[in-house]
Amino acid sequence: MKTFLSWSGGKDSSASIVLAYEKGIHLDGVVFSEVMFDHSRNISGENPQHIKWVYETAIPIIEKMGYPVNIVRSKEDYLSLFNHRISGSKVAERNGKKAGWLLGGMCAANSRLKVRPIIDFFKNVGDYMQFIGIAVDEPERLKRLKPNCRSLLAENGITESDTYKICREYGLLSPNYENRCRGGCWFCPNCSLKDFALLKKQYPELWAELEILSHDKEVISDNCFKYGRTFESVNRDIDLINNQISIFEYLGGL
Repeated sequence: MKTFLSWSGGKDSSASIVLAYEKGIHLDGVVFSEVMFDHSRNISGENPQHIKWVYETAIPIIEKMGYPVNIVRSKEDYLSLFNHRISGSKVAERNGKKAGWLLGGMCAANSRLKVRPIIDFFKNVGDYMQFIGIAVDEPERLKRLKPNCRSLLAENGITESDTYKICREYGLLSPNYENRCRGGCWFCPNCSLKDFALLKKQYPELWAELEILSHDKEVISDNCFKYGRTFESVNRDIDLINNQISIFEYLGGL
């Protein structure tokens, strides 16, 4: 039976890799699923500073431990989901329109762009056991573990807060934890306004991608960018946040 570890680059799964290494546990591979925004232009859907760290820092460290990293991607991307034409809807006026913004709480990017490539990967490896990064203080998630899945964190009494120190010692703590509320895709409706404001400030070219989409008149609805809100209303709020930060930075420099 082969053994693999599912890795997001987050603290829990990264700490799991460290534990496997320290305990001499053999892994046939580490599996990382990368969501793409646009395959044709090689624009990742992962947070820019995080995916840069994944490729340039984390993967070399993990492979030096002796664990090969398998990058998996869906053939679909964010734009293909956004531009998908609706058909077969009981609401006649929806048919022929674009699906548009991905819905928070039922995001197709997670199921089709993140999870499905992992499922497809494991279809081709035969019998396997999978390590999942779930801490000991996440009992509900641990209850849902499948029979062929294990958590090294839980087995060793590691809590979520413990994982920060473990990752730091090996250089495996993502820079995401320095100034963001959450990891994940940069276009996710679950991002906080603070996260979106930081994205626009640091990567205006990515925010511009979303602004272009906000002008598409063929989508089902334009008020689904973030839980019933339009892109324009969210954009106004994050500009207020960034303007306030700029004022504070200016005053601090006086």
